[in-house]
Amino acid sequence: MRYISNRVLVFVAVTLLASCSLDINEDPNNPTTASEREILPIAQVGTLEALADYPNNICSSVVQTRVSNRHDNYTLDLSVLTNVWNSELFSGGLNDLETVIKQGSENENWHYVGIAQLLKAYAFSIMVDLWNDIPYSDAFQPDLEVIEYDLGSEVYNDLILLIGDAKANLKGASANSPSTDDVIYEGDLAKWEKMANTLLMKLYLQTRLVDSDAGSKIQGVITEGGFIADIADDFQLKFGSSSSPENRHPLFVIDYVIRLDNRISTYFGNLLYGNNDPRIPFYFFNQTPGEFIGRDAGNPNGLSQFEDQDIRTFHGVYPSGGAYDDGQGGITNANMGLQGAGTFRMMTNAQRLFMEAEAVHTLGVQGSADLRTLFEDGMREAMKKVNELGVGATIADEDIDAYVNMRLASFDQGTDEEKLRLIMMEKYIHQFGNGIEQFNDWRRTGYPDNLELVVEIGTIINRFPYPSTENPPSRPSNNELVFWDN
Repeated sequence: MRYISNRVLVFVAVTLLASCSLDINEDPNNPTTASEREILPIAQVGTLEALADYPNNICSSVVQTRVSNRHDNYTLDLSVLTNVWNSELFSGGLNDLETVIKQGSENENWHYVGIAQLLKAYAFSIMVDLWNDIPYSDAFQPDLEVIEYDLGSEVYNDLILLIGDAKANLKGASANSPSTDDVIYEGDLAKWEKMANTLLMKLYLQTRLVDSDAGSKIQGVITEGGFIADIADDFQLKFGSSSSPENRHPLFVIDYVIRLDNRISTYFGNLLYGNNDPRIPFYFFNQTPGEFIGRDAGNPNGLSQFEDQDIRTFHGVYPSGGAYDDGQGGITNANMGLQGAGTFRMMTNAQRLFMEAEAVHTLGVQGSADLRTLFEDGMREAMKKVNELGVGATIADEDIDAYVNMRLASFDQGTDEEKLRLIMMEKYIHQFGNGIEQFNDWRRTGYPDNLELVVEIGTIINRFPYPSTENPPSRPSNNELVFWDN
């Protein structure tokens, strides 16, 4: 299912109404080239929502936060994946970002260029994480008869250079600067620079298994500072509650409007209930009052009939913009909770703290705090993200303290490997709603380390298959590894 086109129209309409007036000397049937101010929100939403929808769904299913009849048991819908690759990314948001970069450079709108470069770096890094070798150097050369596929490792190296260029462009003079047309940070260039440094940390950490210099590179980012350090700096895309045009979080539409497809994984439910996690009523909405009804991953029975449609547990207010679970239950509908105004969280302060903790623990870098403090602060920031939702309910301080202290007690008594597991599992729970990052962490660290399928039919997914419309030099099997995963 696609949501991009209508959602982009919402942002474009808002941008144009806020910033443009009609010139009677211009022919509306023959418009001039759109400005960077008009293209940027289209590029941002188109790129990020393409990743937040189907790729995110696949990854979430693999790491068992949810179960879906569309890709349970490692099955993939190649036609939808082809649409994501062709229409939503290379011919959609990524192409629009490239237009902002090219046109903004010509017009000396360097702040627009810098923002577009950072989004390009983020999006292409995710594509490498999912597909490994991808078109990059030739990606926007439509006249070429043969499109070359760059090695994933080489793309990562180019993206790191691109981030450096972007940071320089953010700091330089610019003919024009974005404001509300930037739907991520509303033109706050300082926050974009923090995003840039956090993205560098993430890319270096991602390659720690194959790059002996990863520790020193991460150390450089930590020493320099200027990364995401507060929830106000979080890199995220906020959805709205409009249904015409469609502007709601894709998970909300599936769980509260269409009411098909998704189940919360029993594995994930047992994990949170087993830890008495205070985020449960924010993460899950139980249609059956007080009863979690999930599904075992790989269970082949009854998926297509949706026999549990009116009783099962759905995604809650975090992350889908659905309902907070007050214990009363009820069949989900489009008027519940935040009515779809959820958030796709790409890089958060809690995530950065857990990244630092992993780097300190596995690479011996000197963190911005000691290992135990990074772990504790990561958990507390994760709770803070839930409490910022504004739904009339929050996690009480005493409940946060009880949970954090329980995990710290296990941490203090744990071996080195047990400490790493605790760090990664807390990060896994925090990243509920971003299956892509959970998928990356699972492949790199092996955590969660106890995922099981009731029946295993397909081949485990370590990388995405190429669309049938493409001509890559080879078609590796889905269980082969991307370059940073050994």
